[in-house]
Amino acid sequence: MNYRALAVVLAALSSIAATPATAAGTPRDKGVPAALITETTGLEAEVIAVDQKTRVVTLKLQTGEVVDLLASNAVKNLAQVHVGDIVLTEYQQALAMKLKKGSGVRSTSEKSGSASAKPGQKPAAVLTKEIDFVADVTDVDAATGIVTILGAKGHVVKMKVRDPQVLAEIKKGDQVEGTYVQALAIAVTPKSATK
Repeated sequence: MNYRALAVVLAALSSIAATPATAAGTPRDKGVPAALITETTGLEAEVIAVDQKTRVVTLKLQTGEVVDLLASNAVKNLAQVHVGDIVLTEYQQALAMKLKKGSGVRSTSEKSGSASAKPGQKPAAVLTKEIDFVADVTDVDAATGIVTILGAKGHVVKMKVRDPQVLAEIKKGDQVEGTYVQALAIAVTPKSATK
């Protein structure tokens, strides 16, 4: 598994997250506001030391900062990590939602998954978490564009709705239905492969 393969997995995850915002193959139901919000953060660091006995990997970040990381026993291929290798990480969050008029039962279900490199390869892993939810709209502040929702487990989330037309359609007592996806991809590649 290499970094490009991990990027493909992350792209596929964002398409999964988009599914609840669409219905019957259309971008959104007529009169039903839908939203898809994604954010991706990446980090690159160079391996400057590896202590196989203590399992400590020393990384130099792009900012010049040096950090020590303890590789847990879950890292099966630590012996494949060498000075000069590049550690690439990518963290992605995606939220897809649509408005449901009226009220119903709040719900939450979670799924998680993972994949890792085969023995003998450079360490690589993808960790995913997907949460499907139905939540109540408990407040709409038209002046600030903040919509407050209450989830099935009692979590309160305040969201900024930037589209004034969508905001105008959301009322206290409505529900939102959606999927929240988190994905973390980590890969170690030889320095020559990143050029």
